[in-house]
Amino acid sequence: MKRIRAWTRLVTGLGCALLASQAQASGSWVATAPSVQVVMPDRPVQSADLAPPTAGLAIGQVVGRVSWQFTPPAGGEVDARLCHVGGCVVLAGPRGHTEALAGIPADSVLYFQFALQDSRQRAMTLQGLQVIVNHHPGPSLNQARPVERIRTL
Repeated sequence: MKRIRAWTRLVTGLGCALLASQAQASGSWVATAPSVQVVMPDRPVQSADLAPPTAGLAIGQVVGRVSWQFTPPAGGEVDARLCHVGGCVVLAGPRGHTEALAGIPADSVLYFQFALQDSRQRAMTLQGLQVIVNHHPGPSLNQARPVERIRTL
């Protein structure tokens, strides 16, 4: 009887340790947004919100690296930013990654912001809007380093 209780305690303890380690494990989430039509250089358009697929997925975690992509029409170029409630990061092109958002809560809502580069450009539709947010355990937003606003040409 003592052996059974000892095994039960051991298995229960290991199960609790496994659950605790999973709660603090690094991970990632992917979000997509519908296509957007960009029509003017001086009036940016905002995508739909990009958020974790489940509410509790990234609680207590912070962003490490964010990858993004969107697809402009052939030959189309836009000014693009990836934003959160605290600011935006200028994107160098339709695909890439950044660590400029590192340290913000990983359950933060992100969104794209687009504008035409020139008033002579025709309106265009951007498709395939996607982010992949890599996250890991970390300090709260109050303890994280401030987000850098980066301009890439």
